[in-house]
Order: sequence, then C-alpha cells, then structure tokens
Amino acid sequence: MNFIRTYNWLYPMLAFNISMVATRIALTGELTFVFIIWNLFLAGVPLYTSHKLELAKSKIQSWLYAAVWLLFFPNAMYIVTDLFHLHERPEIPLWFDLVLLLSAALNGVIMGYLSLYKIEKWLKTFVPLRYITPIIFAILFLCGYGIYLGRYLRWNSWDTIVQPYLLFADIVHHCLHPFRNMHVWTLSAVFAIWMYLLYTHFKKIKLQ
Repeated sequence: MNFIRTYNWLYPMLAFNISMVATRIALTGELTFVFIIWNLFLAGVPLYTSHKLELAKSKIQSWLYAAVWLLFFPNAMYIVTDLFHLHERPEIPLWFDLVLLLSAALNGVIMGYLSLYKIEKWLKTFVPLRYITPIIFAILFLCGYGIYLGRYLRWNSWDTIVQPYLLFADIVHHCLHPFRNMHVWTLSAVFAIWMYLLYTHFKKIKLQ
C-alpha cells in the first residue's frame, strides 16, 4: 500500500498550514513561523515509520521501525507546545497566528495518533491485551518527557546519535534526582494523561 496515496486526505490541511506560513512571510517579510513546516515534516516521520512497520517482512525490520517510531513520536505531539509562541505582534493579526499554530498542532496530533493506533495494533499481535493499556500509557509518558526535553532543554530526536552522551547525562540526572526535578515529571505525567484521554476519544471516532 503506497504511503502517499494512503494519506492523501491529509494533504489539504498540510497545504493549508504551508500556505498560512507562506502568506505570513509574504505579508511581513519575516521567517518567524517557518519552523512550523519543519515540525510538520518531523511529525510525519512516526506516521511513515508505523506505516513501514505494517509492511515489514521480518521481526528485525519491525523492531527497527518501532524503535525509530518511538524516537520520533514526541515530535508529532510537540507541535502543541508551539502555541507558546502565540502573542500579539504588530505586523499581523493575533487571530492569524492562532489559526496557523492551532491548525499545525492539530495536524501533528492527528498524525501522531494515527501512528500510535498502528503501533497498538502491532503490539496486540504478541502482547496480552491486559498489558496494552499500561504500555500505551508508558509510551505517552515517555512522549511527555520527550516534549519536555525538546521544549525546555532544546534536545532533538537526532541528538541520540549526534550528542548521545550529553543527552544521556541529562536523562540520568532527571532519573537520579526525581524530587529535584518534579517539574519535569509533573509535565510528563500531565501531558501523558491528556494524550491518553484524547487518544481514547480518537479510537472511538476512528472505529465508528
């Protein structure tokens, strides 16, 4: 099944996001929100890898795609935090930036949940059903932690290869001193709960 044809229904909304960014650049002459296009690309990586996982011909391929998916999955949900950039700017109406950021965040969430749904189906092929919910919540907790690392410490998914020791040092510090880093784990937990509740609604809509 061709990935491009399978998800062609996503293109109008993605095109809308790109056109909003392009319009903003044309009106202001500034590249303020051009990073949204890159973030949307990164949000598409977990959807692509979960699609490839479905087509994998061996267990090794499946686990490799699953590992890449887990590494990039937080990027899909991370776009929600781009709403932090929303504030009044004299060169363009606030509502324009609101629509731009909110529509991009929604696209990220949709792509993220589509990929998570595929991962859940894959897990059900070898994991007992009673463990699925805890695993999904654990994945979303890790996603929340990944959002923290990206938003506040400015780590990227590829830093696991480019700067693995520095990234690992930050993670070890958070784990060894959980009470000093309560803000880290609180953010991760709150995001995980929100993402899990929203995901349960997503599945009900998808299955109807």
